[in-house]
Parts: sequence; structure tokens; C-alpha cells
Amino acid sequence: MERFPKPFWWRPDPDSRWPNDRPVLGDTAENDYPALAADFQVWRNGLEEQFRRLDHDAQLRQHQFWRQQVALITGGLLATILGAVQAAFGGGEQALAAVQAVLTGLLTGVTALVRGRRAQHGYLTARLKAERVKSEYFLFLASVGDYARAEREQLLRQLVGDITDAEELA
Repeated sequence: MERFPKPFWWRPDPDSRWPNDRPVLGDTAENDYPALAADFQVWRNGLEEQFRRLDHDAQLRQHQFWRQQVALITGGLLATILGAVQAAFGGGEQALAAVQAVLTGLLTGVTALVRGRRAQHGYLTARLKAERVKSEYFLFLASVGDYARAEREQLLRQLVGDITDAEELA
């Protein structure tokens, strides 16, 4: 198990458009489960690329959120260190006070910017869409609910299209 997430630019296969480090179906799935081979082709012929795009978008947004949080934590740490140095000198250091004031002012602006961009909300929405596509496909594989009917592939494509086209909630 990895300790840290891979950076957003990580691509194990440089020829692939979207990172494929977490395959939904293994390379031997058709051989291991021949009765489901036709259903596996539905995934491989179109749905997998939609899932990969959504998954990649979620990873990008997750890393954006993490970078923003690290910037705020680092800035807060620097402001605290400057305050401690000011206290250690007994106060009255105008240069330190000015730097600390500018830094905390910048952090206030960065905080407002981070809240306005709503990176965590975007990440969670993109992750939800990717996982919803995958879960619909597994319902399709199991032929449960509405997927027990004859036009189940058409229904799957319709629902996956609805999921990927859904607008983010405000």
C-alpha cells in the first residue's frame, strides 16, 4: 500500500490518455469469466474511457484541494513562527510585525480565494460521478433491477450519459 497519493501528473502508461493505475477489469477478465465476456466488452468499448475521464478529473481536483490546504497550513505556520520570534525579542520589532501583518493579510485573501473556488466540493462531485458510473456498471453485470430487461445495455449507456452530463450542484 502506498503512503502518499501519486501526483496529478503521474501517468504509468505515457501512451494512455487517462491514468490506468486502478483497473476496474483486469486484463484476464474475459478468460476468467467467459459468460460475462460480452458484458466486459460494453465496459471496454466506451464506458471505461468515461470513467477514466471522471476519475482523472477527481484526482486533479483532489490535488488542487490538497495544495490549497498545504499553502494555508504553511502560511499559518510561518505567521506563528514570526509571532514567536517577535515575542522572543520582547516585542517592538516593527520589521517583523510588518512582515507578519502582510503575511496574515495574504493568508486572509488566500482563504477567501480557496473558499470561493470550492475545490473540495468539486473533488467530491467528480469522485461521486466516477464511482456512480462504476456502480451502475456492476449493477449491469449482475442484471439486477432495471438491468434485468432486454434493453439493458441501452439503459446503462443512458444512465452513464446522465451521470457524466450532470451539472455540479451549487
